[in-house]
Amino acid sequence: MLILAIETSCDETAAAVVEDTKVLSSIKWTQEIHSQWGGIVPSLAKRDHEARIESIINQALADAKSTKDNIGAVAVTVGPGLAIALEVGIKWAKKLAQEWHKPLIGINHIEGHILSSLTPEVRFPCMALVVSGGHTQIIRVDEIGKYKILAQSLDDDIGEALDKGARMLGLPYPGGPALEKLAAQGDPKKYKLPLPMAGREGRAFSYSGLKTAFYRLINQVGGPSASSGLSADQKADLASSYQAMVFKHLVRTLRLIINNSELAIRDLLAGGGVAANMKLREEIKKLSDEAGLNVHYPANLMLCTDNAVMVGIAAGFKAARGEFADPEKIDRLPRWRVDEK
Repeated sequence: MLILAIETSCDETAAAVVEDTKVLSSIKWTQEIHSQWGGIVPSLAKRDHEARIESIINQALADAKSTKDNIGAVAVTVGPGLAIALEVGIKWAKKLAQEWHKPLIGINHIEGHILSSLTPEVRFPCMALVVSGGHTQIIRVDEIGKYKILAQSLDDDIGEALDKGARMLGLPYPGGPALEKLAAQGDPKKYKLPLPMAGREGRAFSYSGLKTAFYRLINQVGGPSASSGLSADQKADLASSYQAMVFKHLVRTLRLIINNSELAIRDLLAGGGVAANMKLREEIKKLSDEAGLNVHYPANLMLCTDNAVMVGIAAGFKAARGEFADPEKIDRLPRWRVDEK
């Protein structure tokens, strides 16, 4: 079945045509308007989605050489995400499904990230790691459609922590990729920062305390001028030290959960924008070698960030189970947990 998939949960406007796990087209626009604000402004995100979504859907159909006649279903992210951003995609998906007389499929954004890393070699039960600007979760995957969140953030999510650290150093938005690039030039052991939740590790993440400590460290090293008073080498070392501690907290918690699991976990599915970070992949590789894990990532880095391909892949599995949505009842679910129906 060919599925037209739509994604507008945050600041990417995306559409794709997918057949099972085969990608026939994928179009994505990443909103640039937020850079001047240093973060996502929901009202601006909605406005930009509204301005671009029709042309992006049309381009996805054209690239796939598809029309309404050979599309079998329409799928859309309904949550979690920014409520007013989600409603743009839902509105269009409902409109097309009703006009074309096609079934509608509502998709959980986190499930999309999980299944975008799935390969035929994966053995259940397995673990999933979803790391992005809005999510930091370790999830047990018993089978497709059956999930249990084992750990998540109590405050800032990992991508948000990286972005805010980058902003403290005066780096451009989006901060995560800029911080990664700068950190590669620095010494991760140059500056000491506190390990979050030391002695209390378990089933949660917390980055707010580390973020505050980093702010104080920048002011200590840079003096009254803070980041503007730092040399290039100091900035690189600070970026490297901060990123290293952000990832140490993540991997340490992941290790504890895997080691304490009563299940024989052999596979880890990793997704979300932060999963594209090469340094994080190095740290996960160390853990996987130690624990005998096979780590699976999306086929390319672009599929780590928000996209419509993952929506289409997840929708294919739901369609196979006959799980379709009522166009009259489908609505945005901004806080929808992946382990909730």
